[in-house]
Amino acid sequence: MLEFLNLLGILFVAAAGLGLRRWKPRLGLLLNQGLPIGLLAFWLVEAMAGIFFGPEAPHRILGHAFVIAVWLAAPLGMGVFLVGAIFEGESRSWLGAGLAAFSVVAALLTAVTGYAGPSRAATGAEHILRFEIFHLFAAPALAGAVLVGWALLARAEHKDHG
Repeated sequence: MLEFLNLLGILFVAAAGLGLRRWKPRLGLLLNQGLPIGLLAFWLVEAMAGIFFGPEAPHRILGHAFVIAVWLAAPLGMGVFLVGAIFEGESRSWLGAGLAAFSVVAALLTAVTGYAGPSRAATGAEHILRFEIFHLFAAPALAGAVLVGWALLARAEHKDHG
């Protein structure tokens, strides 16, 4: 039952983004441009907490909050992009909707790899190296690239219509 409510919530937020772009196009495009930039700023704060405070307390709490923020922002961004893809025939909007959707996967991947850290499981040179490669480099690079791609596509779409 909880999964069904979660899916319903995601669809509702996506419909809100779609409706916002249909009835207030300028505001929808502006919001879609700001969402990934806000997420990138939040992500940077969360990463800095990990660097300065380690894996506990603020970094872990901010990591969970970041996943929730992406979970809420991505369907909204998808809805805004889908108006351009479906009603205006812009192929670039399909890519933007895909990047917004994939941002959830990238954020979850970054969060999940954090639980593989040396403070959570067996230690050793191989384990620490694997953690450093995945959680400190590969997953954040993927998440950052996806969010930057979303921001660039939203900016280009806003320039075309705004």
